[in-house]
Amino acid sequence: MSTLHKTLSGVSVRRAALLLLPVALAGAMIAVPPATAQAPSPVAVPAATLSEVDVPGTSPMSATAVDLAAAGYTAREFYAEGQASRYAGATPGTLTTASALDGGNPYRTRVMVRYPKADKFNGTLAVEWTNVTIGVDFEFAAAEASEYLLREGYAVAVVSAQRVGVERLKTWSPARYAGLSVDVNKCGDDGASLCPGDPLSYDIFAQVTQALKDNAGGAAAPMPGLKVKDAIAIGQSQSAGRLAVYYNTIQPLHDVFDGFALWDRSGQLRSDLNVPAISVNSEGLGGSFGGARWSTSKYTRKWDIAGATHASLYGAEYIEAIAQRDQSIQAPDGQPITFFEWIEPACIKLPPFTTVDVGLVYNKAIDSVRSWSRTGKPAAASRSFVTTDAGTVVRDADGKVEGGIRLPQFVVPTADQGALNGPAFPCNVSGWHRYYSDAELKAMYRTHAQYVSKVRKVITPLVLEGYVLPTDAAAANRDAARSDVAR
Repeated sequence: MSTLHKTLSGVSVRRAALLLLPVALAGAMIAVPPATAQAPSPVAVPAATLSEVDVPGTSPMSATAVDLAAAGYTAREFYAEGQASRYAGATPGTLTTASALDGGNPYRTRVMVRYPKADKFNGTLAVEWTNVTIGVDFEFAAAEASEYLLREGYAVAVVSAQRVGVERLKTWSPARYAGLSVDVNKCGDDGASLCPGDPLSYDIFAQVTQALKDNAGGAAAPMPGLKVKDAIAIGQSQSAGRLAVYYNTIQPLHDVFDGFALWDRSGQLRSDLNVPAISVNSEGLGGSFGGARWSTSKYTRKWDIAGATHASLYGAEYIEAIAQRDQSIQAPDGQPITFFEWIEPACIKLPPFTTVDVGLVYNKAIDSVRSWSRTGKPAAASRSFVTTDAGTVVRDADGKVEGGIRLPQFVVPTADQGALNGPAFPCNVSGWHRYYSDAELKAMYRTHAQYVSKVRKVITPLVLEGYVLPTDAAAANRDAARSDVAR
């Protein structure tokens, strides 16, 4: 498949080189949860102590494979240490503020930081909670929005907050990561066993972010010359679930983050915080595990993307490049495998993932949260899949999901594809695709001009409605015009 063929899904050439139905308005799906009792006033979060990693002959694990220097960015890795609290009530589904159980629990972890020169910095720090589902730290949220984050001058931090990721760091490079620990041993009948559930992770995430927001030290600061105005928390799937717990139970205590942009699996967010939060969701996850119905409110949004898989093809390729380089994912027998090799054994159809470019919407979600926090201008309304009363997604006669945000790659496809792929995780949420042949594309669209016109007619309203950035839409239209579809 040619590069031009791939760009017909609406993805820009730059991104490839780097590796209408408003169903539910905000708060209109089911009853908004009642407001909780007035939360206690936030207290100052202590900043973690950062010290740059300098171990000759070693390199950071799970660092992006994108050429950051070419984008004008500097990448650094730091050890982060401090003392964290455990919390009562920081559990999934809880919509009330947590309370501290204790404090003074020591931790030492790491954070990867990348930032532009001061004259390009837009003032916003995007902080990702790494996803550890595969047993390794990965940045699935930044994978979808990488080009946007670099283009717009964000600083980006990727925080290792959970035990699974930290322990894999130590086995992958003992010389670089020896001595890291996010454990606390105060549990069990003996009062000394390992506490489950990563109880320090919420404070770790906040304290590392606070250190980067402070950016103290002048020329010795972690991001010299940058003045951070606001911080947005980002994360995907397992990480989005942790961030939802943070939003619902810890954010009122900390007030460290100015907004949240979550990608797949946030679930219900409380309705009484004035902190913007947008949850972008795939058909792959919603179609495999029900319609994921939950309500939104004045400061929260839910944007479902028709045809999208739990990672886009392009986000998956971003992670694949990291996994191939690092040899960090382990098969059950301990041998290294790539990300695609982890996915594919569960697949009925190959190759996995659809061409629906989640990044087009996730970029806008991050951008909208930033603007919302700074100016008070709300993001576009929630737009969800149509679901039955039982929560099952509704499909048309062709099997296509109804509702949601419908991108050109779904409405004007250049591939036969589906967001679901068999019954077994992880491929059931990862979908599949098969690019159409030149003859098939010619039969579908007749002329190149008609194809280009159809792409434009789909994406232009999405810009006006607030779900796609004008810059991204212009790139999609330009790439369609330059493509060889139906020529």
